[in-house]
Amino acid sequence: MNFIKDAKNQYTVIIDNRAHQFDSTHAEYMGLVDCLRADDQDEFLRLFEVGDMIEDWSEGNFKFAEGVLTYDVDGETEVVHDVITNRIIEMLKEGFDVQPMLNFLEKLYENPSNRAINELYTFLQHKFLPITPDGYFLAYKAVRPDFMDKYSGTINNAVGESPRVSRRRVDDNCDVGCSHGLHVGAIDYVKSYGCNGDKVIICKVHPADVVSVPLDSSHQKVRCCGYEVVGEYDGDLLPAVVDDYYEDCGEPDCWCQHEGDEDSCDDCGDCDGCPIYNDDYDADSVDG
Repeated sequence: MNFIKDAKNQYTVIIDNRAHQFDSTHAEYMGLVDCLRADDQDEFLRLFEVGDMIEDWSEGNFKFAEGVLTYDVDGETEVVHDVITNRIIEMLKEGFDVQPMLNFLEKLYENPSNRAINELYTFLQHKFLPITPDGYFLAYKAVRPDFMDKYSGTINNAVGESPRVSRRRVDDNCDVGCSHGLHVGAIDYVKSYGCNGDKVIICKVHPADVVSVPLDSSHQKVRCCGYEVVGEYDGDLLPAVVDDYYEDCGEPDCWCQHEGDEDSCDDCGDCDGCPIYNDDYDADSVDG
């Protein structure tokens, strides 16, 4: 292959007397450059065609242009976060239906909080939780053996139930780990605070119901105002790891001093924000 790279980092590649041009906005830019270095003509043509297909792609209010996915909503054009854009590109490359992701984005933009939208991107970036065909995402939650919530024991989380609290009562401060609201998370997070004998449920969450993504768990949990319990997770939960999770912080009333006492411990892992150690928490609006 013969090629030229100009001062603007745009490549012109000649193959069988035909010119192929690309720059850093091409969906397969790095792969194309690697092909030039390896003189792999067949792979170059394959990647080039994939990129053209993606650049020409549009669906409803969504459109790719110069490597950027945009969404027209309420008369304005929003640039979609790279986390979702990259996921859609990979799905297009592999021939998968991207409609579930588009449905998710449409529901996400129904969220009244711009901060919650951006925080949810970080949650998905770290854990890539499943997206349902209708645009919801699935997350997990540990509950008591009778499906009641672990903290207050008053919220029924049996399959088919849809717990909900007032959005205005949900803490939207991501710097606060354990606080008011309903919590769901990635399976690794759920395993870290569950106990032997607990049930783990699968929750279907509307992106617009997300209020914050607390920082204390490395973006592994979400605080929301509602979800639907759609199933029970049947994987292994906390083999011997649970004993290693308990760490003594030195506070006499903290949860770590009540190992195995479900009535005294929320098992959230946040000693500073522990509802047992702090008296100003409202049990009716905190479910751990």
